[in-house]
Amino acid sequence: MVPEAWRSGLEMKLEISEAVAPGTRFPLESAHDPDVGSNSLQTYELSRNEYFALRVQTREDSTKYAELVLERALDREREPSLQLVLTALDGGTPALSASLPIHIKVLDANDNAPVFNQSLYRARVLEDAPSGTRVVQVLATDLDEGPNGEIIYSFGSHNRAGVRQLFALDLVTGMLTIKGRLDFEDTKLHEIYIQAKDKGANPEGAHCKVLVEVVDVNDNAPEITVTSVYSPVPEDAPLGTV
Repeated sequence: MVPEAWRSGLEMKLEISEAVAPGTRFPLESAHDPDVGSNSLQTYELSRNEYFALRVQTREDSTKYAELVLERALDREREPSLQLVLTALDGGTPALSASLPIHIKVLDANDNAPVFNQSLYRARVLEDAPSGTRVVQVLATDLDEGPNGEIIYSFGSHNRAGVRQLFALDLVTGMLTIKGRLDFEDTKLHEIYIQAKDKGANPEGAHCKVLVEVVDVNDNAPEITVTSVYSPVPEDAPLGTV
C-alpha cells in the first residue's frame, strides 16, 4: 500500500539562520504507512543538494523518522532560500513512495560589515561658503537585510578638534555640509574621518577619509607698510647724493 501521503500539496517550511553551525540537526515530519512488515515504510531519501544530508533514525517501536543534518554553513546573501524534496519509501515490490517538498528560508545574521564605495573622497569649497552648503556625500552599503543592513554615519574618533564645529554630517544620508565659518588663511585642507555602522545587535563598522580643500577668496584688503628712514645729508653734499 502507498504510505499515507503527507497531505497532497502540503509543503514543509523551515526557517534556519545562516549563523547555525554545521552539524546541527532538524527533525522532519514523519510519513505514516498502515502496512506492516516489509511493506511498511522502510527509509527516506533526500533530493541532492550541497548543504544538507539526511539521517534516518529508528524509534523504540521500530518506526522510522528523518532528520536534516547541516553539512555546510548557509549563506543568505548567496542563497536566501532552498527547495528540497523528502521521499518516503516502503519495502514492497515494487516499492511505493510519497514525497514532501521542503522550503527552507535562510534567516539573516549580521555577518557582513558595511563597505564604503570609496575609501577616499575629495572636495573643494570656497572659504566664504555659507552654512548648509553641501560638500560631499559618502556612501556605504551592507549586504545584510533588515537592521543588520541599515547604515548609520558618524564622525570617526580620529578627527582633529574643530572638525565638528566646521562641518555637519547627516547620520542617515551621509551628506557632509558646512556648519561653521571656513578660513583659507587658517586651514587650507581639512582631513575628516567618517565611519559607517549597521544597526545589528553586534554592529560592524567601516571607515573612510574625506579631504576638503578650502579655496581662497579675496577677503583680505592689501596692507601697505611705510618705513621711515632718517639719513642726514650735509649741505655741501654733491648733486645726486641719496
